[in-house]
Amino acid sequence: MQWNRKLMGWSALAIVIVAVIGDARVLGADPPQPLRALLITGGCCHDYSAQKNLIKRGLEERAHIEVTVVQQGGSATDSRIPLYENADWADGYDIVLHDECFADVKDPAWTERILKPHREGLPGVVIHCAMHCYRDGTTNWFEFCGVTSHRHGAHYPHEVLNRDAEHPVMQGFGAAWANPAGELYWIEKIWPTAHPLASAKNREKGNEEVCVWTNDYHGTRVFGTTLGHHNETVDHPKFLDLLTRGTLWACGKLDDTYLKPVGEKLVPVNLALNKPTKASSEETGKNNFAKHAVDGNPGTRWCAANGSAPQWWQVDLGRPQNLKGVELKWESSTTIYRYQVEGSMDGQSWSMLVDESQNNDAEFVHKFDAPNTQFVRLTFLGSNTGGWSSLWEVNVFGDEMIKVDPAAALHESERSQLAEVKVPDGFDATLFAAPPAVNYPVFIAAAPDGTAYVSVDKNGSLDRAANRGAVIRLRDLDGDGR
Repeated sequence: MQWNRKLMGWSALAIVIVAVIGDARVLGADPPQPLRALLITGGCCHDYSAQKNLIKRGLEERAHIEVTVVQQGGSATDSRIPLYENADWADGYDIVLHDECFADVKDPAWTERILKPHREGLPGVVIHCAMHCYRDGTTNWFEFCGVTSHRHGAHYPHEVLNRDAEHPVMQGFGAAWANPAGELYWIEKIWPTAHPLASAKNREKGNEEVCVWTNDYHGTRVFGTTLGHHNETVDHPKFLDLLTRGTLWACGKLDDTYLKPVGEKLVPVNLALNKPTKASSEETGKNNFAKHAVDGNPGTRWCAANGSAPQWWQVDLGRPQNLKGVELKWESSTTIYRYQVEGSMDGQSWSMLVDESQNNDAEFVHKFDAPNTQFVRLTFLGSNTGGWSSLWEVNVFGDEMIKVDPAAALHESERSQLAEVKVPDGFDATLFAAPPAVNYPVFIAAAPDGTAYVSVDKNGSLDRAANRGAVIRLRDLDGDGR
């Protein structure tokens, strides 16, 4: 997610303010009755407690959709959730979004109970692990999804390529999107009723994996995507835009009547931006200084001088303020870091704000209430990979909010990242991809047709391994100059 450099990219507090211009109510027409959507989550291996809220808020901000959330089944893979025990479980809904993960429910009769309303015409959306559900010895669930998959690959950022820019769902998506954190599913079969919309490169096998598609399930529209494992993906505007358009398409309502006009948002101000910092050590040989964790540049970072722990980093906010939370953008979005965050009024006496010394997940956004706090200190205690203490950004937020135009904020973010790029007169510089999708670019080449090639080495101070180098090909597929 990219924001104006003066702002903080913590979207969980975002409040939509719909601009009156273009609103159907201002033009004399009442808004449509919201579509009633049922979002089903639960099961193994995903942060459904956070993602259900991200999806609900994202859909309701973007379209006239009212989302009811059901999260059942705990973290098991074989749960028969209470919702489906009722034969009329889908009554009253216009569409069902399946985001559950129950691979070990192997009863064909149970699968049939779930599929019955869809076979009778209820549109559906299948998200990520839904593709791996209900392996009951038949292909009935795969037929509904539109793809067959039994496994996924490693975790890494990847490009999502638009394979049908003329399809209504993909209009406005652009040629490609750099998914900041991915878990690609290996697609064994694309059913004849499915139509691929986007794909991504499988680094392990070397082939393209379909990751967005539509399906015709006995005349019922189904939208599917294998994207959505990490919170960074689910919270990304590009993913939520795609999911919104896919949901509306499945209902036959993808038009300006149901799409809400783009409006301003209230977002919390990043109180730490460009404030004085200090740290226990700095990786000075690579210019990874403490100040880079609050410079608003997603391509710079602070890193400790070595891999020892503990290491600490501190920011002075300039005056005591009421703090509400912090967002930590560690160098690796998938590494489990152990750390503590403390606050102080005078820089001498400290109070614990966040204690992740026994951390077991990769969730780095924390809410708290810390009145009269001027100093924030983070102490790194270690990680599950042995990686060093290294942060792209630390965002601290409080009571202060500001209105943001998302499109203008994105443009300003791109402009700031390109500020040091020098090109001859008559040439334009365009940002195709940014960290964390690409790190450590070491070589760029171009072909006569305008195709650009960027060599990227993903190895860094956190850890090193083979097969992390890549040459990324950048092509303008839709003629928009980007």
